[in-house]
Amino acid sequence: MSELYNMKKILFLMPKYVFRWLVRNNHHFVIALFYKIFAIKVKRDGSNFQAVVSGKITILAINADRFRGDLECLAQVNRFRVLTLDGKWGRTLMVAFTRKEIDVAEYINARAGDDIYNLKQRMNVFFSGFTSSLLKLIKVDCVITVSYRYMEDFHWVKSFTKKGIPHLCFYREGLLAFDRLYYKVTLRHRLFNNYPVTHVVVHNQKCKSSFVESGFVTEGQVSVHGALRMDNLLKQINAGNGELNSKDKNRRKKVTLFYFPFQMSLFGKEGQPEIIKMKYPYAEIIWPHCIDMFRDLHISLIRLAQKHTDIDFVIKPKQLYVDRNHSWSEYLEIVNETGIDLSKLKNYTIEPIANVHKLIINSDVVIALQSSTVLEAAIAGKPVIFPLFYNYKETKNFNDFMWRDHLDLFDVAESADELETLVVERLENPKIDKKIMESRRELFKEYFSDLEGVALKKYTESIENIVTSAKLEAR
Repeated sequence: MSELYNMKKILFLMPKYVFRWLVRNNHHFVIALFYKIFAIKVKRDGSNFQAVVSGKITILAINADRFRGDLECLAQVNRFRVLTLDGKWGRTLMVAFTRKEIDVAEYINARAGDDIYNLKQRMNVFFSGFTSSLLKLIKVDCVITVSYRYMEDFHWVKSFTKKGIPHLCFYREGLLAFDRLYYKVTLRHRLFNNYPVTHVVVHNQKCKSSFVESGFVTEGQVSVHGALRMDNLLKQINAGNGELNSKDKNRRKKVTLFYFPFQMSLFGKEGQPEIIKMKYPYAEIIWPHCIDMFRDLHISLIRLAQKHTDIDFVIKPKQLYVDRNHSWSEYLEIVNETGIDLSKLKNYTIEPIANVHKLIINSDVVIALQSSTVLEAAIAGKPVIFPLFYNYKETKNFNDFMWRDHLDLFDVAESADELETLVVERLENPKIDKKIMESRRELFKEYFSDLEGVALKKYTESIENIVTSAKLEAR
């Protein structure tokens, strides 16, 4: 039995050892052919035949599974052909060289003589030849990423840019809505000033300022274009889809909670860098009621679902919270404490993979906290409730609440009982005052730079201009 087990183990591991040997011995063309066949995929769209190459700009999305709907938007553009490389394939090449967890900023700034520097040199040699081979097999006019923070992306974008192919970073972390976060992110940008990037596209002016202030890019290397994923939402809102849904008398009413973990930095987080602790000492003080608030919130929603069986209650967590977040284990314990079998509570569902915008449009009341879903629900004209229990507003951590200066645009529940009352009241009277809606629209525009749903047009123009400029320089 043990011999059979060992044989199976060897057969399972053999492809990995062969792959690693090919990578470490610089068999570039073999690895490039493997990636062309198995790793790089064409993003298909019904209205745009992506298999056609001639005359199209070919975009390679690195770490493609980290994009939030952006690639689907780009694939709609007839002049674009979108190729995708998921993060696991970038990590596979990293693992072929080392299994150690490496900090990307430390790696980029490594000096001669360091072990990391030596690793970097070996990977430079491999990727230079690998990229040359890959470009003989596929056409690439530009590469795009969502951030500079992922180790598995670095050598891909570095090797492509060295060969004159531009790298555009579609930076997705745009809600720099409180001072500590702006300060922290600007400091982080500064650590990556040597990162190979041609152009950065951001959601708003504040995000642009953080990049320029840090020296990561110059003023001319960053554009403010909003968020691609917002185009469809804005078009639905401007077409009145949300209002049509709410007027449908046969539709069941819906309350949606956009789930948040109790250990988020909004409530304080240990291990802050010294420079952050010096300037914002409260940031490392964990609010003692974070778990109490979390428990009360979820028990309240279960209780509401029991009382109002004609109303649907949806919990929308991110999949990563369900997969590996400690707060999800706490949530499950809370459910167990209630003694309620959720499978029998038909109007209470957990939907990690639900489409966020569809959920917002079809909801009557939204509960959320430190998230862009607040703005998305706000501009859709939905009542949005903040669960700020246990006098949270009186704590120093409240300085980090994104919407602390805009509470008048939303509803605030300061206890579980208030939350339950507000949900019932808002289901009966969901109408948002016109002046409040005007202010909500201005707030949305501040962070997403667009109210008409034209981000795709701006992104398209930037991609076309940058690719054209790169080709002219190469002549």
